Amino acid sequence: MDPQPDSVIYFGTDEALPAERKFSAGALTLVLSDGTIRGLSWHGTEVVRGIACPVRDANWATYASVLVDEKVEESINEFEISQVRLVADGAFRVNLVFRGHSDGTFIATTEMSARDEFVTNRAGFTLLHPLRDVVGTPLSIIHPNRSVTSARFPLLISPGQVAAEIAGLRYCVDGIDTEIAFQGEVFEMEDQRNWSDASFKTYCRPLSLPIPYRLSAGEIRRQKIHVRLAGTRPGDVASATARPAGALQLQSRAGTVPHIAVTIDDSAIPDHAAQTCARAMDPRILQLRVTPDTALRVCQCAGKLIFARPPEIELEIIVPATGDPEMSIASVAAECKKASLTVTRVLALPENYLRSYQPAGPWPAGPAPQDLLEHARRSFPGAEIGSGVLTYFTELNRCRPAAAMCDYIGHGVTAITHAADDRSVIESLEGLSHIYRSAEALAEERDYRLGLVAIGMRSNPYGFGVMENSLQNRIAMAGADPRQRGLFAAAWAVGAVAATEGHRVSSLALSALVGPFGAIYRREAWAQPGYQESGTMMVYPVFHVLRFMSAMGGAPRLSMRSAGDGIVGVASQDHSSIRLIIANLGTAVSHVRLPHDAEIRSLNADTFLSAIHDPQWLDTSEADRGSNVEMPPLGVAFVGMEV
Repeated sequence: MDPQPDSVIYFGTDEALPAERKFSAGALTLVLSDGTIRGLSWHGTEVVRGIACPVRDANWATYASVLVDEKVEESINEFEISQVRLVADGAFRVNLVFRGHSDGTFIATTEMSARDEFVTNRAGFTLLHPLRDVVGTPLSIIHPNRSVTSARFPLLISPGQVAAEIAGLRYCVDGIDTEIAFQGEVFEMEDQRNWSDASFKTYCRPLSLPIPYRLSAGEIRRQKIHVRLAGTRPGDVASATARPAGALQLQSRAGTVPHIAVTIDDSAIPDHAAQTCARAMDPRILQLRVTPDTALRVCQCAGKLIFARPPEIELEIIVPATGDPEMSIASVAAECKKASLTVTRVLALPENYLRSYQPAGPWPAGPAPQDLLEHARRSFPGAEIGSGVLTYFTELNRCRPAAAMCDYIGHGVTAITHAADDRSVIESLEGLSHIYRSAEALAEERDYRLGLVAIGMRSNPYGFGVMENSLQNRIAMAGADPRQRGLFAAAWAVGAVAATEGHRVSSLALSALVGPFGAIYRREAWAQPGYQESGTMMVYPVFHVLRFMSAMGGAPRLSMRSAGDGIVGVASQDHSSIRLIIANLGTAVSHVRLPHDAEIRSLNADTFLSAIHDPQWLDTSEADRGSNVEMPPLGVAFVGMEV
C-alpha cells in the first residue's frame, strides 16, 4: 500500500486548491479566492457571503475564468484589487476592481466585453446574502424609480423570486446596518436555499427575460455594486452556564436517528466484489431507481444481495413521457414480482418532471405527478405511496406535493448546482437544515423521506445533462465529483445527517453502492488515484460512515450540542449504550471532550489506507480508549460509550 498524496486522501483528486487571500481595511475584512469575494465582514460579522461575476453557458454551467493580470494596492485604511480574467479561451474578457475602505464602504466594478458574438444565460455580478441573523428579518427594496418596498427575508424557502426590480437593498445583520446599491443592470433576488446553498442571491439579468442571449463582438457591459456598512453588533454577554470549550453535551428527547438508504440504478449495478463489500454495510433500505425498461435488471440485482437483515425496498419509478402511465407502473410491479421483491414504498414521477419549471409554469403536457398516485396504489397494494420529485427541493417547492393523497414526500439533494469549491459545499450543510424545515411544512403530517443526498449531481433539471468530469476537478453540476472518494465526502455525509436534528426526516440515501455516487470502488471511465492501482476489494471512506449510521437508524436520538466550530455529529442511545459519530468540517484541528470514557476509532489521513482496503475496518481496527478525541480537518470519529 503505497502512500497517497494528501489531496487524494482528502478530496479524491490532485487538483490544486485555489489560493485564499485575506484583505482588510480597518474593521472591514474579506477573503479573495479565484476572483470571488467571500465573507465580507464588518467588525467580525459577515454581512455579505459572496460577490462574484460568473459567466454561464446556455446549459447554466459556469465557464472557468483564467486570471491573466492583477494589481493590488494596500494600506492600513484601504485596499484595491484589479484583475483581468478571460473566459471561454479568451472569447469573453472580464475586468474586475474591488475597493475596500475603513469607513465601511466596499465597491465592486466589472467591465465585460466579447471578442466575438457570445451566447450566455448570465454574465454579471451575483451577490450572496448570509442566512444567519438574516432569515426572517426586515428588508427594504429600492427600485430603479427610487420607490421603496418593505419586505422580509422569508423564513420558509420561497419557490419564486424574493424580490424583483432591484436597484438597492437595506437590511441589518446582528446590529450591522447594510446598504447595497446596484448599477448597470436591473437585479432580482432568489432564495438559494432551494438548491441547498446557504444564501439568498441577488443577481442580474432577470429570469423573465429571454435566455440564452447574445452579446455582440466588441460590446461592453459595465456593472457596479456599492456596499455601505455601519454600526457594531451587540456586545456578547458571557453565559453563566457556558460549558468549557470542546466539551460535548448530549441531551435526550431528540426523536430518532433517520434510517440510512443506499441507491441502485441501471448505471450502478454492483459486481461480485461490490456485492461482497455491501454485505458488511447492511443498509436498512435499498432505494431502486427504475424505468419500465430497466426494472427487471435492477430488481434482480437487489434480490441477489445478501444482508444480515432483509432491507426494505423503496422504488423510484421514472414513467416515460410516451405510452400509458398506468401500464408503465404495472409493468414495473410485474418485474418486481419476477425478482421476488416485496416493495415497501413507491414514488412514481412522469419523465417530463425531471426538468425544472418556474412556479407559475408553463407545465409540460401529459400527466402531472399527482395523477400517478392512484396508478401506483393499484399496482403496489400494501405499499406506501410517495409524492414528490426525483430531482431536488427546488422542483418540489415549485411543484408542490399532493400531501393529502400520499403517505410520504421525497426529493433528492446535490451540493454543487451553483458552485463546487470546498467552502461552498461545506456551507450547503447549513442550507440543508432550511430545506428540511421547509419540506416538513410541505409534507404537512406525512412522512418525509429523502432520495439521494450527495455532493454530485445525479441529473440536471436545468440543462441538457450533468457536466462530464473526466479530469476529476471540482466543477459545478458534475455527475462524478472526486470528493466522493475522499475523507471530504465521509465528513460531509455526517454533516448531512447531523442537519436533520430537530426535523422529521425518516430516512435518506447517502450514496449508491457503486458508481459516481458509490461507497464501494469499481473501475470507471475516469481516473481514481489511490484505488485504481490495486486489484483488491476496496471501499471509499464514506462506506464506514454509512455502515456505522445504518446501525443507528431508528434508535432514540440524543441531541448533540457542538463541541466547537465545524464539529458536527449524530448520537443515539440504546439502553445503557451510546453510539456517536462526529466529524470536523473546519480547517483546524479540534479537540472534543466526551462526557464519558469511550471506545474511539478515528478515520483520518493516518488511517485512510487501512480503511479503504478493509470493509470490516470498524471491527478489525484497533480502538483507542479515553474521553478526549483529536479531530483533524475532515476527520471522522466513531465512538461507543457505556453509561
